[in-house]
Amino acid sequence: MEHLGKVVRWEVEEGWGVLESAAVDGPVWTHFSMIEAEGFRFLTVGDDVRFTAERAEQDSCRWRAIRVRAV
Repeated sequence: MEHLGKVVRWEVEEGWGVLESAAVDGPVWTHFSMIEAEGFRFLTVGDDVRFTAERAEQDSCRWRAIRVRAV
């Protein structure tokens, strides 16, 4: 299921970040490799995104995004 959310943290040099959505119970960890975009893939804090997530423990998050695209 796809969710609408917002980027609340992005570590450019490490290539990972955290998303939040009212539809998901807690923060969602994501990696640059899950971003659907051409070229250098990154997100910016405050960006609106659509994402699909799976249950997984990652850096104190109980969810991991497996597909992310900018809105």
